[in-house]
Amino acid sequence: MLEFWIATAILIITILIGFPIAYSIGITTVVYILITNPGNLLVVPIRMFSGINSFTLMALPLFMLAAEIMVRTGISTKLFDFVRITKVGKVRGGLAFVNIIASTIFGSISGAALSDIAGLGKVEMEAMDEDGYPHAFSAAITAASSTESPLIPPSNIAILYAGTMSLSVGAVLYAGFIPGLVLALAQIVYVALNAKRLNLPKHEKVYSKEEKKNIRVSGWIAMGFPLIILLGITLGWFTPTEAAAVAVLYALVVGVLIFRNINGKMLLDALWAAGKTTANLFVITSISAVFAWAIGIEQIPQKLAAALMSLSDNVYIILFVINIILVIVGMWMETSAAVLLFAPILAPIAVRMGVHPVHFAVVMILNLTVGLVTPPVGVVLYATADVGKIKFEELVKAIIPFVLISFVVLALVTFIPDISLFVPRLLGFID
Repeated sequence: MLEFWIATAILIITILIGFPIAYSIGITTVVYILITNPGNLLVVPIRMFSGINSFTLMALPLFMLAAEIMVRTGISTKLFDFVRITKVGKVRGGLAFVNIIASTIFGSISGAALSDIAGLGKVEMEAMDEDGYPHAFSAAITAASSTESPLIPPSNIAILYAGTMSLSVGAVLYAGFIPGLVLALAQIVYVALNAKRLNLPKHEKVYSKEEKKNIRVSGWIAMGFPLIILLGITLGWFTPTEAAAVAVLYALVVGVLIFRNINGKMLLDALWAAGKTTANLFVITSISAVFAWAIGIEQIPQKLAAALMSLSDNVYIILFVINIILVIVGMWMETSAAVLLFAPILAPIAVRMGVHPVHFAVVMILNLTVGLVTPPVGVVLYATADVGKIKFEELVKAIIPFVLISFVVLALVTFIPDISLFVPRLLGFID
């Protein structure tokens, strides 16, 4: 165990001093192997390759490419307008509701909180500012609503978790569906209860019949993306990886033939952006696979499980402790890196305590997602502050109510497993 804590200290120090996460994991892994069994260095290349040699993980670059293409078609603006022209947008605080709903829908396209901020954040904040919303509130709700994206399928992080832990991709994807909706509903309830107190305005803009028609047509075309993917997976038309390929085809058809606003340069930009993201992720994935293998050989998860169980044999207390660890991790680390590092360590502990592996997957993803908007270091907070041109301190103050709401939802999802497991069981992905 001493070797594990030395490696952990090296990992934390290298991250804090600004090393790229892949280098931090790589240095930590090499040092750990040198301390425990230097002969295992010969196996490192093989383990790195096997870590990314997965049909499941093939879905990630394809979904990323589809999201990049759809963003470049202006789909974020079209979705926002699609929700805005409904009755929801006309009530007091209507654009706040639209922000939450649009982000939830966009989450089924982008699959990541940071992608939601990049693709939809500016559109949402500018629209709310124009209607007279306090800028800090607009930025806070934009950051908070982005946390639905990693939960609503198809979620990139859910696919990564399933591939890393050898779980059913469909089960993990659909396990996040209700928790994502519950989180969105909790935010909507907060806005509804506080709209008058916060003096939130109504959206007064009047749209012509022609404008409404065009917005609806574009909106339904955009909605076709998640509908095709989810129905295809649910009805067994294609696997999640095949669904990702269908998503790219749909994005190309929409951008080139329907909206006609994608040219060769934009497509190359989308390919380049998706390629860079995929390369970064797969480097981290391959190195993390070596680290997971090394700690597995040393039986670190079993030793940590024994240590935690010596504190208490109550599964709820153990889950509470794990939640605290994961929220702190989420503040400091990018979500995919945190999953690759900590899932192989913490998931076996939870499963040993009787927690369903799919339930724990959602608990972990939700924890790390909440960490993204939790001060002092939440990554999404910095991204939102940059996009919204707002001081970080102002954003932190405004987002506190939404962070508290997220913790309430996290507690519900953690201690009521059926919130996560109902849909996968209904669809036959798990027993």
